[in-house]
Amino acid sequence: MPVRADAGGKAFAAGHLGELTQIITPSLVDAVLSRTGRVQSRVRKLPSRVMVYFVLAMALFGECGYRGVWAALVAAPGMPDVDPSAAALRQARRRLGSAPLSALFDQLKGPVAAEDAAGSWWRGLRTVAWGSTGILVADSEANRSYCGRASGKNGVCGFPMIRMSALVECGTRVLVDAVLGPWTQAEESQCTVLCRALRPGMLLLADRGSKGFALCRSAAATGAQLLWRMSSDLQPPVLHALPDGTYLSMSTGTNERDRLRRWSRHRRTVAPQITGVAIRVIEATVTVRATDGTTTPTSLRLVTTLLDHERYPAAELAELYHRRWQAETAYLGLKVTLRGADRVLRSHHTDDAQQELFALLIVYQVARQVAVDAALDAGIDPSRISLAVTIRTARNTVITATGTPTRQACPPTPVIRRAILHPRELAPSHRPTRIQPRRVKRPISTFAYNMTRKNTPIPNAKIAITITTATDRTRRWRT
Repeated sequence: MPVRADAGGKAFAAGHLGELTQIITPSLVDAVLSRTGRVQSRVRKLPSRVMVYFVLAMALFGECGYRGVWAALVAAPGMPDVDPSAAALRQARRRLGSAPLSALFDQLKGPVAAEDAAGSWWRGLRTVAWGSTGILVADSEANRSYCGRASGKNGVCGFPMIRMSALVECGTRVLVDAVLGPWTQAEESQCTVLCRALRPGMLLLADRGSKGFALCRSAAATGAQLLWRMSSDLQPPVLHALPDGTYLSMSTGTNERDRLRRWSRHRRTVAPQITGVAIRVIEATVTVRATDGTTTPTSLRLVTTLLDHERYPAAELAELYHRRWQAETAYLGLKVTLRGADRVLRSHHTDDAQQELFALLIVYQVARQVAVDAALDAGIDPSRISLAVTIRTARNTVITATGTPTRQACPPTPVIRRAILHPRELAPSHRPTRIQPRRVKRPISTFAYNMTRKNTPIPNAKIAITITTATDRTRRWRT
């Protein structure tokens, strides 16, 4: 971290983030600071660029206080002798605000998978998935006023939460886009904003949380294809049965859906003129057989805008839907591997909390990009690279000041690459199928949920998918 001096002789650090500085370059940081109008008006010991790297370092060293994070930044020999107090660091990051971090994330987000990347493509379509999660923030008056109290069937959450919805690229698990807001903001509203990142040639996977004709219409209008799971209480009308057991229907509003359902039962008049999204409905039974012989069947109802049953087989689509869980895996990497399990964001002001969360998103995104680039050069599946090893090595390069702009190497991030591509750190190329039963992961009371601890993962499980025929459903509905 080189030192520069102003005319008055005061020195300040130029800032670095170890080998990650080769991606989050000082020129990129200066550009977003200039764009957001957050360049300091006078020379300080803690200028804006340094504070951007400091906030990013807070994401890497989340278990440390302000002074501990600063100590990690200046730990290597030759670092400047600048020793700010915790109060000075707090005031400097508040002057910075969340706008530069948001703009920096906008520069780094987006899909990265090549056309031959394993797990990211299906029949020429880039598979992406979205979902929503909650991020715990400090229990302060400002955060409570902004976020509101999160509550559910298990009671009221002890901390306010920021709701985050993200669009994740399957296979690489990088963030295509993300939206932050108060917990009281509906997931549907945030996903509507995420439609800005959808493009033709994408296949969007979504769970039952994505519902409503308005959201479906907004997503389909982008030109992307959809593969969504539908709630069991919604029964789309059968407009045309297909030979593979699926059927064509339409996604419409409630009144239009009732009109279509009445017409599909009798078909005595001309079909009503209704505006909607043409969909194909796939109903299947997913049976999980454990090693002890026990079976667990689950009904699966999917809707897709891929209407050609010959080009897009129903059984493959039902199996492809499982990739949607990679969005949950991305949240696991962000909230547990990077942030730390059960850790609450430290910021007591709403803008500071958003700044801290954007820093987490940036560091996560860059770590995933490094892993994808290394996997591409090595010719392996990116899912085999450990995010934990990537982040741990990135922390070491910060402490040792490895990979700063004055020491760039080719290819970039050589220390991180050597660590994550080590044969002992790579996950097996063929891992057995494992099923994790749903359970309460963070119960409010340890006494009320003792039985959930017995839900251990089921290794080597066998999964069978059976497509339900549309003729049986049509006959049942018409009686």
